[in-house]
Amino acid sequence: MNPNSPIPINERRTVWGISQLIILGSILVLVLSFRSSGAEIENQTTEIASSVETDELPPTDTTQSEENSVRSFTLAASGEILVHEFVADAARSSDGASWNFEYMFDSVKQVFESADLSLCHLETPLSNDNSELSYYPNFEVPYQLADAISSAQYDGCSVASNHSLDAGTIGVTNTLNQLNRVGVQATGMSLSAEETSTSFFEAEGISIAHLSVTDVLNNAELPTDPVWLIADLDIKRIVSDAEQARLEGADFIVVSIHWGEEYISTLSTHQEETVIELLDSEYIDLVLGHGTHVPQTVIFHNQKYGIAGLGNFLSNQPGDERRRCNQCPPATQDGMIVWLEIEENENGRFFVVEASYYPTWVDRSTYEIILLGLSDTSELDSETLSASANRTAEVVEPILSRSNSLPK
Repeated sequence: MNPNSPIPINERRTVWGISQLIILGSILVLVLSFRSSGAEIENQTTEIASSVETDELPPTDTTQSEENSVRSFTLAASGEILVHEFVADAARSSDGASWNFEYMFDSVKQVFESADLSLCHLETPLSNDNSELSYYPNFEVPYQLADAISSAQYDGCSVASNHSLDAGTIGVTNTLNQLNRVGVQATGMSLSAEETSTSFFEAEGISIAHLSVTDVLNNAELPTDPVWLIADLDIKRIVSDAEQARLEGADFIVVSIHWGEEYISTLSTHQEETVIELLDSEYIDLVLGHGTHVPQTVIFHNQKYGIAGLGNFLSNQPGDERRRCNQCPPATQDGMIVWLEIEENENGRFFVVEASYYPTWVDRSTYEIILLGLSDTSELDSETLSASANRTAEVVEPILSRSNSLPK
């Protein structure tokens, strides 16, 4: 403070005091302002952190994504179930009074139970009470095979084959009754003109129809009399039945055919022309074939698949010292499960968008079906298994791709 100032000392003191009060007030205002801003920032930070921690993000409009979601389902299908005498012997109880085939499907069951729809091909008629069993060349096999088919998680089976009438019309009745008993749908046989042989399934809200026909029949003429007893390979009637299935609401239609020259992996001209003609139909979406006992060439036509021969799935071929099938090649021990992923396109039609397969092989020491590369095969010859997988790959790849892991 300057003592020579002309302003009296008391006034200077007053002015100095007022100025100090103004300075202190300004500081106080600034402090309060910073505290308020800090609190507001802290509150905002807390709210954001709280939102992140509890996943309470702003709601989104999911209407469009739900409307645009693609409808789809998966389908698994396998080759011929052909129970020779020695297959049945392996399933027979020690007292000879009952049969259990279920363990034979243990390794492959996990594939079928993962699919939305699983289909088998049952080639041999089932007995009613096992009182009159017979095997090659005419089959009537233990009815407990139906229980194993159900336990393996199959939803349906094609049953039209060259052996359909091995046990006469009573064999047709027994086969249908036994499969019905265990909740497995059968297609390809009928007990009356009023009963359609087409099976219908629903997967993920999608309707699938399954038709089954045969091009060969042992010891009988085709078409049968009456014609509805065993469905035969009549293209016009197949297309007509498929059209009817579409009218009844089917979104996707599968046709199974039993046919072909036994033990030949290449398709005949008849097979090729038939597959193409069926796939040209707007009503048929997939063709599955059985009957040659070996995997066959796959056709991709009109954006659809014709898998003409899935090979043996369970059998005693190529036989052993008890009954050797001299004309059977090693490939009769090979088979596969086809795994198909099917989606709806923008036009509302369903197509296979991914086609793959699991190679299989029958261990004839136990008649267990081995899922090659995915089953425990530590006690089996690796070279034999590798040869089996390679044989199948040479026939069906690259149109089908091999699956190297179990379905999710």
